[in-house]
Amino acid sequence: MARRRGLGILVLSILIGAIAGSAVGQGIGFIFGQFMPGSMVEKFFLESFIDYALLPVTINFIVFAITFGFTIKVNMISIIGIVVAVYYFRWY
Repeated sequence: MARRRGLGILVLSILIGAIAGSAVGQGIGFIFGQFMPGSMVEKFFLESFIDYALLPVTINFIVFAITFGFTIKVNMISIIGIVVAVYYFRWY
């Protein structure tokens, strides 16, 4: 009998896949950047093709201030991480 998983678990697995894919891509890009600076391989792993940022919002209290901000940078390896996470979510 198949288990039903919620939408929250799907979103969490997509987020973890994107973070893991970005971390792997940054690591590989850093390694290739050391040996071949400015190469196409380095650009493939490091350049993001989707950049979205919400402007920072500061809430100023009398004693302290809190600043919130949000940025999304998507590269090819993070998309591969998302695909792997969705595959894992669907089949396991």
